Amino acid sequence: MGVRSFFSRIFSFFTRRKKRKKGGEEESPPVRESLGYKRELAELREKADRFFVTRKKTGGLVHETKFYKLQKNGPKLFRLEGKEKGGREYSIVVSTGNFLSLQGDKISGVVFLPEAELNRILSYEHSDLKSVFSRFQPEDIEDDLKVLYGENGSNAESWKDFYNWEPIWKQQVLIRLKPSILSLLLVYMGAEFEQFFQSNSTKRLKAIISDELYFLNVSGNQKENSPYTENLSLQDFEKAKREFFRILEQIRIKRGKT
Repeated sequence: MGVRSFFSRIFSFFTRRKKRKKGGEEESPPVRESLGYKRELAELREKADRFFVTRKKTGGLVHETKFYKLQKNGPKLFRLEGKEKGGREYSIVVSTGNFLSLQGDKISGVVFLPEAELNRILSYEHSDLKSVFSRFQPEDIEDDLKVLYGENGSNAESWKDFYNWEPIWKQQVLIRLKPSILSLLLVYMGAEFEQFFQSNSTKRLKAIISDELYFLNVSGNQKENSPYTENLSLQDFEKAKREFFRILEQIRIKRGKT
């Protein structure tokens, strides 16, 4: 055994000991070297695609096993049906969020409201749905209302105007986003957002995000296995998206005042 090999083994031994928690429980260290920004991002996108099976269909049967099945009845609206081992059946409506949509000449959807807000709505006369939600707007309803009433264009993607902002404001978006949030956005928001990131970020930020993607990848999908990215996992895209839109709105207001 060479001198170099000997000291390498000694270093490895003490490194493993440092990674043990009190009581003898061993932590889960990164299991491999980083594959680099492009490969880590590609692997994460594949994992996210496999995990979010509910996004792959606009309607109909999404998933079925021996004991249960999940049907998609509309945007963010599902029905979970099954039969327990004891023979009892169940059928449950599941909504993953607030939404409004136009079905023919009728607006339908699901909205969650605190009971106090629901009673406050009853205190006023309302001639249209915009009036109903004028004092309290559940999450995501504002964009749906704009689409239904033809405001800000014919679709809910008017937020993309930030891609046309001046470089100084684009850079402000990246500066204000935490690396853990930004890494999730890169996984889910596609090529256009990635191009925005590549064109407006510094070399240092790119290195930081490369590390974030690596740690997110080796930690897996589960929140409890993600100690390196502020406890965010691939399941937390909605949280990342809300933070992103909040920061966009802050910068949009500030940009409008200059």
